[in-house]
Amino acid sequence: MNIALINLSGNVGKSTLAVHLFAAMRPGAKIISVESVNSSDADTIQGIEVEEIEASSFREIFRELMMAEGDVILDVGASNVTRFMAEMKKFKSAVHEIDLIVVPVVPQEKQQRDTISTLEWLAERGFDPKRIRVVFNQFANDGVSLVDAYSQIYGYLESTGNRAAYKPEAVVVSNELYDRVKGSGKTIRELAEDKTDWRAKRTEARAARDLSGMEEAVDGQMNKDLAQTAQENLAEVWKIIGIGKK
Repeated sequence: MNIALINLSGNVGKSTLAVHLFAAMRPGAKIISVESVNSSDADTIQGIEVEEIEASSFREIFRELMMAEGDVILDVGASNVTRFMAEMKKFKSAVHEIDLIVVPVVPQEKQQRDTISTLEWLAERGFDPKRIRVVFNQFANDGVSLVDAYSQIYGYLESTGNRAAYKPEAVVVSNELYDRVKGSGKTIRELAEDKTDWRAKRTEARAARDLSGMEEAVDGQMNKDLAQTAQENLAEVWKIIGIGKK
């Protein structure tokens, strides 16, 4: 399966979802980071294959999509979106090589406006709306409703009705672990499935008067708790998107 994460705007969590949702749920998947500025978060995670290709080398990206024997995840960085779009227009059949397009959106107004522009572009390129999924990312869940938090994109989707699939809503709730996990070399899923008995580790460290060991055990338990909460949410999003189970 070929999956593309794309948005004209940066800071919507494309790379985070590429790693912790799609690559983590599709073992063996390859991430192609279409970026010329920042490296992919997946570079530090053992077991995830990452290749960086700039949009100017779209022919190579297209070849990868057509030749792939396993899952390919395109993480299109904001610095390369415009060129990527231009190349997609030239290689007309490329639209048929992408099985699912994920458009993450966050509550900030600029990002919502850019998301609307992204969906308009996808419609112009002839992508089947059924293959486009809007994911409501970084939802604070602080008492403000989903509709109010994403009012611009909601209004747009409700008025057009045929640009993308967005119901039932795939909502990724904010979790501090997404920032803390960067550079750890692990996915949220791996941290959630950690079998370490951190309580026992804490007891051992206390008995040995090992302060650093105590701190490690405390951080380990908190990270595991946060990871399990985040992973439950990601599993629900995965189910809503409906692309299979692994």
